Amino acid sequence: MNFPILTPGRRHAVLAAVLLALLAAGCSSSSNRPKPAELRDFKATLSPRTAWTVAVGAARGAPLKPAVLDNAVYAAAGDGSIVRVAPDNGQVAWRISAGTPLTSGVGSDGFVVAVGTPRGEVLAFGADGKPLWRAQVTSDVRSPPLVGRGLVIVRSTDHRVNAFEADSGKRRWTFSRATPPLTLRAPSAMAFAGDSVVVPLPGGRVVALSLSNGAARWEATVAEPRGTTEVERLTDVVGTLAVAGRDLCAAAYQGRLTCVDNGNGNLRWARDVPAGAGVAMDERNVYGVDGTDAVVAHARSTGASVWRNTGLSHRGLSSPGVLPQAVVVGDGRGYLHFLRPESGEFAARLRPDSSAIVAPPALWAGSVIILTQDGTLARVDLDR
Repeated sequence: MNFPILTPGRRHAVLAAVLLALLAAGCSSSSNRPKPAELRDFKATLSPRTAWTVAVGAARGAPLKPAVLDNAVYAAAGDGSIVRVAPDNGQVAWRISAGTPLTSGVGSDGFVVAVGTPRGEVLAFGADGKPLWRAQVTSDVRSPPLVGRGLVIVRSTDHRVNAFEADSGKRRWTFSRATPPLTLRAPSAMAFAGDSVVVPLPGGRVVALSLSNGAARWEATVAEPRGTTEVERLTDVVGTLAVAGRDLCAAAYQGRLTCVDNGNGNLRWARDVPAGAGVAMDERNVYGVDGTDAVVAHARSTGASVWRNTGLSHRGLSSPGVLPQAVVVGDGRGYLHFLRPESGEFAARLRPDSSAIVAPPALWAGSVIILTQDGTLARVDLDR
């Protein structure tokens, strides 16, 4: 459960209403939560296997997404440990300590490795693990820094965006926008789109910022807030964004799954899918996870519904990943589920670890890289 956070000026005004709403929703009592779906047997058509595992260190409740590159995987633990692992054989190239707890996953372009802390520090290291620089932002950092194009771009939980020069740590620009009084304390990913960075905003919006100076180029609506209470009007964009070609797709909590033109923000299509996680896409479909943990597929070109799999309801699913032969989601009990992209039928299941998978499955050379809450980093290969 991602709990809302209040901006200081409105904290006392809405605190009682928020607490009542959370109680009514069952957040304070596990007995009122929906039961996770029982896993049912099926005829497997794919054969996943664990190629290697590495103990990174417990996430301590933070969604510490690893950075997966062609020649390296960088992963972090809540206690400040950072490791570089060779993706082909799982060998640890180095292991360092950031010297402070970490709350964000890792961002890297292969040259600079960046992480964030609960005190709003941004720490940058070289690909060899040696410290490069540190910088301060205005709030804690829970989303992985976006690293590339000579920049380290950081979105803090007060929704300010700061861009730092990757080699020196000099602040290049800052972007901020007035926010609603109530927002989700949930990580949401940024993405490069041409010479812009696309940033999720509270209130169900995304904005494209110029990489050179942080100026807003366009802004698009993913979902409009609805309802009369602050809780009912929560429509923050959650999880991963999907960017490919001219398409940019995002999903909003209590809102919609929406695709826009990433060159100008013009709407392509939108469907009512209250999001529980982010989205992914391939050449045919856009895949998402709704608020009940149903996995859905919509046609990338038109938004038409293709399939909906409800067999994993309330299992705490991650954002999806897409392989040529499967859509992959992790759940809160350590299982990876492989679904046929054309039909949504179950194709395979594997449990690399017994603890929750804390980040979307990342793809590497036809395999899947995962990180669990207990700190198991693993590569899973998929054989037919």
